[in-house]
Amino acid sequence: MVAPPLDETGLKDHMSTVALSYTIPKLVRSKVRSLRWLVRGYVLVEGLATVVIGICLAFWLMLFLDWMFEPSPLVRVVFGIGVILAMAVLTWKSLLSRLFARLPDSSLALLVERNFPDIQQSLVTTIQGQRHAESLTPTESELLEHTSAEASAKLAHVELSQIFRYGPLLWKCAIALLLCGSIAVFATIHTDAFAFFLQRIQLSNTPWPRRVQLAVTGFDEVDGQRVINIARDDNFELKVRASLLDEHVAPEQVEIRYRLPDGRRGRDTMTQIGQAQAGQADSQPFQYEFKNLASDISFDLIGGDDRIYDLRLHVVERPQIVRTELECEFPAYLRRVPQTLPFSGRIEIPQGTQSICQIEVNKSLRGVQVYDSGTKEQLNASMSADDPRRFAIPLDTAKIDRVLLVDVQDTDGVSNREPYRLMVSVVPDEIPEVAVQLRGIGSAVTPQATIPFSGAIRDDYAVTSAWIEGQTDKLEPQRRELPASSITGRDIAELGRFDLAATSPQTHKKTLALKPGQQLTLSVKAQDAYNLEQAPHIGSSQRFVLDVVTDSELRSILEKRELGLRQRFEAIHEKMIATRELLTRIELEPKSDEGTPLAEEDKVLRRERDKLRVSGVLQNITQLTFETLGVAEGFEDIVIELENNRISTEELTERLQNNIAEPLHEVAKNLMPKLETQVLKLPAALDEAHENTRVQSEAIIQSDVVIEAMQRILDRMLELESYNELVELLRGIVTEQKELNEATRARRLEKLRSLLDDE
Repeated sequence: MVAPPLDETGLKDHMSTVALSYTIPKLVRSKVRSLRWLVRGYVLVEGLATVVIGICLAFWLMLFLDWMFEPSPLVRVVFGIGVILAMAVLTWKSLLSRLFARLPDSSLALLVERNFPDIQQSLVTTIQGQRHAESLTPTESELLEHTSAEASAKLAHVELSQIFRYGPLLWKCAIALLLCGSIAVFATIHTDAFAFFLQRIQLSNTPWPRRVQLAVTGFDEVDGQRVINIARDDNFELKVRASLLDEHVAPEQVEIRYRLPDGRRGRDTMTQIGQAQAGQADSQPFQYEFKNLASDISFDLIGGDDRIYDLRLHVVERPQIVRTELECEFPAYLRRVPQTLPFSGRIEIPQGTQSICQIEVNKSLRGVQVYDSGTKEQLNASMSADDPRRFAIPLDTAKIDRVLLVDVQDTDGVSNREPYRLMVSVVPDEIPEVAVQLRGIGSAVTPQATIPFSGAIRDDYAVTSAWIEGQTDKLEPQRRELPASSITGRDIAELGRFDLAATSPQTHKKTLALKPGQQLTLSVKAQDAYNLEQAPHIGSSQRFVLDVVTDSELRSILEKRELGLRQRFEAIHEKMIATRELLTRIELEPKSDEGTPLAEEDKVLRRERDKLRVSGVLQNITQLTFETLGVAEGFEDIVIELENNRISTEELTERLQNNIAEPLHEVAKNLMPKLETQVLKLPAALDEAHENTRVQSEAIIQSDVVIEAMQRILDRMLELESYNELVELLRGIVTEQKELNEATRARRLEKLRSLLDDE
């Protein structure tokens, strides 16, 4: 029973009168001391078990991480320091700080009373009473001794071991023993692995021996990662080999675990290629294709007990050609200064050009390969010393077309997908083009004719000389040089003339003696400056073969041509008369056959018919205009041919040119267009009664003017024909007179021979 507490006044009065000594019972002191040792022992065992568990877990964790990742010595040192610090913190918190903590008697007393409520605070009162023993009154001291006796009596039946919970302690100890046992078993069974791990702890660089050994090639070490550069949107075929040498085995599968830049993750299985057998092959291949890579991808390879970490495919831009130029030094015959020509894919250069192909790409280059598909040979490419993105390809003298296949590799190790094709086409020097014709010369000429050539002489670069070449029978051809103005390459009216009456300055004789009955062959030739081969480039026009005739024979030929032109013009005249008749058949005020007005429907039909007649008139006028011009040009050609053959007379020129050709031009260029203008007014006048009669009358009057002009020209042609007939008659008389004279001469010679024979 606990003594009642003293009030403060009574305690002070009592203390002032007497002070009694008080001691804690021996049993109580012994129990408290025993409990302190039990607490410290419990803490020691529990702390040691916790530390052992931490050390064992650290051992297994280090073993796993070292076996799995095989970190570098530096990483192992950092990790070891971290483990040591963690173990130190664990030892301090779970063992040392608790083991050396202060355990007051009052705290232990409270611990006992909390676990044994029957003591009813007598133990705490007994322990705390010792502090105030000197200040207690006799009554209080007596009560305290009574309480101490009661506490001692109750403690005699208390088992201090019941205060502790041994379950968690036993579990920790069991776990600690189990972990220690696992390490011991590992060290016993896998002695080599345990010893190897100890060497790894000592920072050995020797990798862990594994049953599976994976190998991948082509990756470069960059910042602790193995990286390979891949062109954007390209495919990459990953090849992995599992060694079958030195007791290694192939895994059942090799897994890829990849990570994308946006945080997504995934995994896939590589494809096993065949079934390799140990002793027959060195390794088992696996492959996997990454398709259309658009961004970087990091991945690990896991196969069996081997791992390959931190592999990365780095996506880069593919090298591309951004500029191509050809530095050209042209051959001497072109007379051109050196020039740099930009091109894209294909370029044409003159034959004989010396050139260097300058190429620029978008990235710095590591190497270049150039293959000539034509000559089947590799070409040398020289890198620029100033710009790693540029290189040059020297080319030989341009003789044939060349197709260059260019492969470039940049500093990222990426090449172009397909070889770039650069086509250098050689443009051969073309033979000069000579396009000429005879103007004012027909198929026959007189021996004294001058033959004009008109047209153009062209060459792809330049013509150095041009000439007319004439040849009679099988004699050597004669060459007549053309003036420099004829080789400008422009279309000009006259290139030059070949004068059959030309004489030699030395002998004053004709350089080309022609007789009627012979044939003259003429052609125009030109030569350029091409000098790469022995044979020069000479271009020739068509060959003009002309018959050499007498003056009278040529006049006869021209007269027949005049007759043909007159017959053509007679047909034109007749067609013009028919056109006028068609013009008069247009009904401006349509009426029935009885003279009565037509119904509206019939009027529409008659209007459509009249419009068709107007269209026919216009078509005839256009056709007759061109035909009339053709006849006029035909007569002008006769005049020119007479002049070129030097048989023209003033009277004949007056008749053909002034009396026929010029009036024909007047009809075609003035009268016919006026008629066409009047006829064009008819379609609009058909719908206007007050205008239609006047317009039709003006058109008919103009057509009469044209017909009258044509009739006058036709009359002059008939006069000329009569003149030609008279000339032909005189020509026949002259011919008969020549024949009679020759017959008389022959008869006289015959008589003279007979007289000589009689003698």
